[in-house]
Amino acid sequence: MKIVNITGGLGNQMWQYAFAMALKHKHPNEEVYIDTQHYHTIFFKKFKGINLHNGYEIDKVFPKAKMPVAGFRQLAKISYWIPNYVLSRLGRKFLPLRKTEYVPPYSMNYTFDKAALEREGDCYYEGYWQSVHHFTEIKAELQEVYGQPEPNEYNAGLIKKIEQTESVGLHVRRGDYLNEPEFRGICGVEYYQKAIKDVVSDGKKHAFFIFSNDVGWCHENLTPLIAGHDVLFVSGNTGKNSCWDMFLMTHCKDLIIANSSFSWWGAFLNKHVNRVYAPEPWLNRDCKIDVYEESWKRII
Repeated sequence: MKIVNITGGLGNQMWQYAFAMALKHKHPNEEVYIDTQHYHTIFFKKFKGINLHNGYEIDKVFPKAKMPVAGFRQLAKISYWIPNYVLSRLGRKFLPLRKTEYVPPYSMNYTFDKAALEREGDCYYEGYWQSVHHFTEIKAELQEVYGQPEPNEYNAGLIKKIEQTESVGLHVRRGDYLNEPEFRGICGVEYYQKAIKDVVSDGKKHAFFIFSNDVGWCHENLTPLIAGHDVLFVSGNTGKNSCWDMFLMTHCKDLIIANSSFSWWGAFLNKHVNRVYAPEPWLNRDCKIDVYEESWKRII
C-alpha cells in the first residue's frame, strides 16, 4: 500500500496527485491512495501560516480523477494517524519517523527521485514531487485525467478567440510571490521582455491573453512591450473558477509562463503548443530543477 500526502493549492495538488498516478503505473498490483486530511480540520483555517487556498480541488475540477482517499484504516497501518494537520506536524518533532514514511529533503522536491518512485512495499509519501521526469511514462494519461470540462459561455468565447488567433498566453503571478524569497524577483520585466521579443520575432500579429493577479502592474510594464499586437486581460475567472485560466492556457499557440505550478500545468497539458517560454532559474535556491520539458525555451 502507498499513500501520497496532498497539500497546497490546485497546482501543487496536481503534482502530488500525478505522483500518485505514477506510483500506480509503476506498481500496478499495489493499492495507492491519496491523503487529503490536510484540508478537513476547522483548526487549519484559523492557524496562522496555513493557506488552504480553495481547499482540496482535484475531485471538483477533474471529474475523471478517481484515486481513492485514504481513511483511518489505511493511515493507521503505515503512518501516524492524527486527525489534525497542525498537531501531526508537532507530533513529527517528538515521534520517530516510521520506516514506512518517505519525506525527501526539501531540495529534492524539484528533482527526479527515482528511489521514491521505485520503492517497494508500504510507504507514506510526503513531498511536492515537482519533476517532469516522474510523469514521462504517463503524460497522455495525465492529459486525459486532467482534461477540460465543459466551459461556460464566457470561457467558450475565449477559447474560440484563442484558437482563431496567433494566441500567446502570458502568466504573471505577483501577490503572494512578492513576499516569498524563493520565488520573488525571477519573473520581472526583463524576463517578459526577452520572451516577448522572441515571440514577436516571427513577424506575425499576435494576440496576447494575459493572466495575472496584478493587472495594474501588467498594464504599466507589459503593454508597452506588445504595442501593435492585440491584448486581452483575462479577468472573468476568480475563486473556485480560477482553474479555468489554466484550461484557457492549454489552448494557446504560444505560452510565456511564470515560475508557478499553475501555468506550468497550463503548458504541460497543452497538446498543440508551438513554443513555451519558462524562466531559469525557477527558484532562488541552489538545487537541481527538473521542471522543464526538453522543447521549452528557457529564458535566463
